Amino acid sequence: MLIIVIFVILVMGYLATSLNLTSWSSRDSTTRGVLGTQAWLLSHSANEYVLTEMYPDESSNDVGSICTGLRLNVNGDIRDFIEQRLITSATVSCQLQQLECEDRGELDGRTFYILQSTVSCGTGIHEVQRSQQVWLRD
Repeated sequence: MLIIVIFVILVMGYLATSLNLTSWSSRDSTTRGVLGTQAWLLSHSANEYVLTEMYPDESSNDVGSICTGLRLNVNGDIRDFIEQRLITSATVSCQLQQLECEDRGELDGRTFYILQSTVSCGTGIHEVQRSQQVWLRD
């Protein structure tokens, strides 16, 4: 009888420990999911803001001048706006890791560019990073 009691106690303890670990794992994945969504939306918003600067209206497009200029660099006005307004408005700690526009060459007289933004949110084991690319033509 004593052996059965000890066996039941050990099995119940093992099950309780397993359920507790599953609970922690579920919280971690939920946290990463929320942070990942936040980073993805901020990266998307950064690209959208740059696009509004490149295409302010139908009559002008400044794709080439913005991509080859200094406005996306570390102290450029577009990057500063994104870092100070968009990224700091996040509910968690997020950082703009990358914001760049790369010339990909010409085809049929049009120049193509890739605009890429990368945002990371969270810290330590809960840090997630999301990146988005947009192809543009001048």
